[in-house]
Formats: sequence, structure tokens, C-alpha cells
Amino acid sequence: MNRRRWLLHVVLRALAHRKGRTVLLLAVLARASSLATALGIVSYSMEKRVAEEVRKYGANVIITPEAARLDIGSGGLNFGVVSEPAYLQQHQVEEALAKSSLKAERSFHLRGALQWKNSDLMVEGVTFADIRRLFPWWQLKGAWPLSGEMVIGSDLANRLKLKPGDTMELTGKAQTIRMRISGIVASGGEEDGLLFVALPELQQLLGLDGEVSLVRLMVTAGGDSLKKSAALLQQLLPSAKVNEVRQTARTSEGLLAKVKLLMLMVTVVVLVSAGSSVAGTMSTTVLERGKEIGLMKAMGGTRWEVMLIFCGEAAMLGVLGGIAGYLFGSIIAQFITKTVFSASAEFFPWFAGISLGVSLFLALLGNVGPMVSVFKLDPVRSLRGE
Repeated sequence: MNRRRWLLHVVLRALAHRKGRTVLLLAVLARASSLATALGIVSYSMEKRVAEEVRKYGANVIITPEAARLDIGSGGLNFGVVSEPAYLQQHQVEEALAKSSLKAERSFHLRGALQWKNSDLMVEGVTFADIRRLFPWWQLKGAWPLSGEMVIGSDLANRLKLKPGDTMELTGKAQTIRMRISGIVASGGEEDGLLFVALPELQQLLGLDGEVSLVRLMVTAGGDSLKKSAALLQQLLPSAKVNEVRQTARTSEGLLAKVKLLMLMVTVVVLVSAGSSVAGTMSTTVLERGKEIGLMKAMGGTRWEVMLIFCGEAAMLGVLGGIAGYLFGSIIAQFITKTVFSASAEFFPWFAGISLGVSLFLALLGNVGPMVSVFKLDPVRSLRGE
């Protein structure tokens, strides 16, 4: 039997001979690693969930012309007052976004007035596919418009006594067009008083080809990263004003950070407790195996070889405890996310490495004290039972 096989044989026999203590150590290591795994998975799942919820609040970056004072807002939030028309070049904004390499969803808006039956109506040109993605809280009665169709705000529809299927003849600076109302939108904000048409059609009606009055961005960033993104866009668009909208998003992210800190503190407390349990159990094992250690030294085994046996036992316990901890931790995380957040936890294979690392660290750390005792143990005195 070569040296490695002999070491493996001794380690396995030692663990099998002390089944009670082996099961106890495995339970302690599995509990610690499973908790670290579960809280880690829940934390990452919560972060994604909060990011999805924050998206429902709409755009987090607003781009307006520097010279404009626009009455802009959404969902009851107001950011300015219109005093004179000013516009951005759509292609310049698109080029700036491409240069910045920001991960952002965008919607371009053009605000203007069209004449209908000798009265002026406020109209906004948008890309409806972007609106449906960035403003999920809009409630639409009817259908989203096709070519030659539009939607009308609920307040405006009630005031003008219009309904889906009606046709309106709208006159702009450049031309007159007949459009059919496909639906009525309600958002609880200023959108309820507007007409919405496709952006290219409104640009033609107003004679403002390639121009927009507002750009809304949903940037995939948070905290300081969002500030840096807004500052970068401001540098690339000196003729525009880039504003960061963070009221509700900051509150959600702050709450998430506090919950994650709480999870981290709980994990640390459990790991410290588990490490103490492992160290105490291993120290007791060394005291019980004093004669066995003395016999191995008397038969020619060096101190380092005897310590290697204890390290092998700790490593094997750490690996087994890490595997069990990852499996149990994944189940616990799934249960927590379904019970608390009504969602499924994502599968993170790399958490298996974290679970193994935690279990191995605790097993080897708890073995430090016993290894020092083994190193100092006198074989003659141990064989005498002293």
C-alpha cells in the first residue's frame, strides 16, 4: 500500500470508527454552509427582484434641451415647466448613447400642438413599443395603435366625448391627417390629458423631422453608477440637460442594502458559532485519541505526518459538509423566495464553490487548535496515559 492510499485508509477508518462525532461535525458544517448558501441565493434573487420592481417606476434618466423649460413628468411626478419650444436632434442622442456604451432602454418623445375643430390639442409623439416596455403601469382600454392610429388620454377622451373607433382630423404646421382612435390610456398622470401618435407621424405633421423634445432612459445601474452614467451623457450632449430621477429607486435600493447587511450579519454569527463548535469537537477528539497519536509517533510517524491525518479528516468533512450544505441551502432558498417573495429562486451553480469554501474553511480553522496540540504531544507521556 503506497503512502497516499495508506493515508486515505487511515482517514476513512478514523471517521467510520467515530460515527457519532463524524455525523455531528457534518451536521454543523452542513448547517453553516447551507445558511450561507441560502442567504446568498436569496440576496441575489432579491436584488434582481428589486431591480424589476424599480423598472416599474419608469425612466431614471431624463434628457431635455438645455434651452427648454418643459412640463415633463410621469405618474404624478413633475420636473419642469414649458415656456418655449426647444428640440434635440434624435440622431445626436442616439450617437451619444452609442459612444457611452450604456446599457439603457430608451424612449424618444416629441411634444406639440395640433388643431382639431378650431381648438388646439396637446399631442405627444412616441414609439409605442418603447412605451409598453418602459411604462407598464399604463392601463389601456382598447388596443395599441397600428399605422394611422393613435391613443387618447382618459381625461381628454371624457372631455371631448371620444371613444375607441372614432376618427379625428388633425392639422399641423406641415399637413393634415385623419387618424383613428385605437384605445384610451389611463396612467393617473399628465398622460391622461394628451393624444399619443407615432413619433415619425407627429414629426411630419409638425415639420420637425428627426427632432425630439424629450428622451427618457431606463439605465441598468444604481447609486453612484447612475450618477456617473448621467455625467457621462452630459459630457457627450453639451446642448442638452441630463437629469437623474432617483426618488423611489433610491428608497428601494436603500432598503435592499439594509436587508443584505442583516443577512450578512446573521451569516457571520452562524459561521462563528459553527467554527466554535467544530473547534470544540475536534479538540475533544484529540484528547480521546492521545494514545493512538502517541502510538503512531512511536512507530516512526513524524509530527507532520500525524497532523496530515487530521488535516485529511478535516478536509473530507469539509467537502462532504459543503456538498450537503449547497443542496440544503438551495432548497431553503427556494422555500424562502416562494413563501416571502412569491417568486422562484434562480439557480446559481457557482454557489456550490462558496458552500464548499465555507465548509472547508470552518473545518480547517477549527482544526488549528487540535493540530497544535498534536504537534506538542509527547508520545511517551501519551502512551503512559498522562
